[in-house]
Amino acid sequence: MRYFKNIIILTLSIWLVSCETSVDASGLLDQQQLIVINGFLSPQDTTLKVQVSKSKSKARGLTNNTNEDFVIKDATVMIADEEENEVTLIYTNSSLSYEAPATDLPIIPGKKYFLTAMVEGKEYKSSCIIPLEQVVRIEQDIRVETRDDFIGNRKMKVTIEDIKEKSNYYVVGAEATYFFNGGTSEGITVNLDFEFNQFLTDTNRENSVVTADGGFFLPDFAKLTKVKIKVTNTEEVLYNALRAEFINNYNGGNPFTESVIAPTNIEGENGFGVFAGYQLTEKEITF
Repeated sequence: MRYFKNIIILTLSIWLVSCETSVDASGLLDQQQLIVINGFLSPQDTTLKVQVSKSKSKARGLTNNTNEDFVIKDATVMIADEEENEVTLIYTNSSLSYEAPATDLPIIPGKKYFLTAMVEGKEYKSSCIIPLEQVVRIEQDIRVETRDDFIGNRKMKVTIEDIKEKSNYYVVGAEATYFFNGGTSEGITVNLDFEFNQFLTDTNRENSVVTADGGFFLPDFAKLTKVKIKVTNTEEVLYNALRAEFINNYNGGNPFTESVIAPTNIEGENGFGVFAGYQLTEKEITF
């Protein structure tokens, strides 16, 4: 089981639900178990979350361990801002994470935040800077996918107006809701599949629009009622970590591909993971 098994957007909040990280980092592991610390901060958050766990090397094979077996529940986890305002996060068994209300430490765009964790007598540190801006303009175009034989396939192109005058790292996701006549009043919601297209950067095309193509299946006799698009503007380290995990999962089991080593910004003995900031923009379209 991996931290990134459900990629961001619909994922940044889900990432911390996983608790064991399967790390394939060759010499980085050096046959030692890692202390894995992951946490993400956003002005749109209602809860601050950090997860602390132990890694399981892929080289060690499968075990019967559950997710909870890898969580470290007795760590001390704190987040502070530049003005030395500080909050201590409390372990919550329902999320397998250390949590605090976001109101206890406001997350402000452009500001720097510091993570300190005491784990099994050792100190781990990291810092992040919240991206200054959110994506403002998101457009979408939904069409029938004519290249497939299956009636009902839909393709959606998401177009994002780039944030100006800086390098940006975006991750895109979306979900579609549809109803059957006489069916459940809540509707059925499915995630769009963007595959590699969910990772976008403007490093080679500054100040332009960037696009991502995703797809979903709309059953016959169903009526599309809503699409919700989510776009995150992330720090580079988080973008690269999510992208590396997606590539490794996508190529899993293929003997002709090499694993991509995910980056880490956790300082401390055998520390691994990501502490990073992001900004989230949501757009809901009803039909």
